[in-house]
Amino acid sequence: MQRFLEFVSNHPVLWSLLIILLVAWAFVELRARARGSVNLGTFEFTRELNSGNALLIDLRPGAEYDKGHIRGARHLTPSQVDAGARDLLKYKDSAVLIYCQNGISSVDVAERLLKAGYAKVYSLKGGIAAWVQDQLPLERGKSR
Repeated sequence: MQRFLEFVSNHPVLWSLLIILLVAWAFVELRARARGSVNLGTFEFTRELNSGNALLIDLRPGAEYDKGHIRGARHLTPSQVDAGARDLLKYKDSAVLIYCQNGISSVDVAERLLKAGYAKVYSLKGGIAAWVQDQLPLERGKSR
């Protein structure tokens, strides 16, 4: 214990940075949970997708969607996702799974849908890049 305290007193900058990083990480995680937004890794995202009546939305540009998307994904840009749209309203009590290129835009859209009263909205953590990195399959084809 003596050596530990000596190390801490000799390296206050390192310990300060560690504390700041831990607090920032905790803040981000708690904020996401408080908003109800859930980022799922590829395993959990796939499990939720396979569990039944879920809507899968790809938020990337049309050309990127055409190059490769998760099977069954519907192509919409973030501005096209309207919580009040009739074709989306039928999924208000079902799971809505959203992904983008890197997992940033999808979180914003997920939060919008949650605020509009959608029950279960999930964003793919790391986006399609994480999906590809985990060597999961993609389907090619035109936007639908």
